[in-house]
Amino acid sequence: MPMSRVLLLPLFQFLIKYRRTALGPAWLVVGPALFIGLLGALYSEISGTPPAVFIPHLTIGLISWTLIQGFVTGSTTVFQRARAQIMQGGQTLDDIVMVDVVTTVLTFLHQAVIILVVLVAYQLVPTWSWLFSLVGLGLVIANGVWVTQLFGILGARYRDLSEVFQAVMRIAFLATPIIWMPGANGDGGVMGHFLALNPFHHFLEIVRAPILGQPIAPLSWAVTLAFTLFGFAAAHLVSARYARLVPLWV
Repeated sequence: MPMSRVLLLPLFQFLIKYRRTALGPAWLVVGPALFIGLLGALYSEISGTPPAVFIPHLTIGLISWTLIQGFVTGSTTVFQRARAQIMQGGQTLDDIVMVDVVTTVLTFLHQAVIILVVLVAYQLVPTWSWLFSLVGLGLVIANGVWVTQLFGILGARYRDLSEVFQAVMRIAFLATPIIWMPGANGDGGVMGHFLALNPFHHFLEIVRAPILGQPIAPLSWAVTLAFTLFGFAAAHLVSARYARLVPLWV
């Protein structure tokens, strides 16, 4: 499939999905905006953190999490949802993967408007370090490709994988510093070891830390790069061996 069609097809499907709603794609912004606006102040008070510090942390973390969660939870059903295209031979499995990834990124871009509003509201001035955030975002999206491909194949074979991933992501959301901040204890001790073993924390940090004027820990770069390399290798091996069986499984 031409790259232009890979980009336009998700946009077309995106617009069709909201064609009979009053607010259209704005609904993607309403939910997170209400969560950040209403609960952000409450959680800031509970944690004793100034809103100017906590709300940007919450906003960037929550919106970035929706991107990561979209890749992970959507991956297990990507080929099941595209069963008709697979049976008709209209799209290859790689095309289906890319269309799904672009669709998830489009959703993220709509919600990223909230980040811009919060950054302006709290007068966070852009710096050159923000470029590292773009690099981090690129790594997140790249990992979304292999996650969708690998777990799309496994999810076609094992249907329960979807339920497992949804349960895991609910726990991971609470275990990752999104609605809470690690504080000083996050640099060492039990909390430091816990966060070091949480890959979602590292993927969030390479996006969020530069915008908040914080350095990215070398461990976060090492973990995300390792996941990227080993993930693509695993996806390639699984795809080479089992991709031909996907039409039988779906």
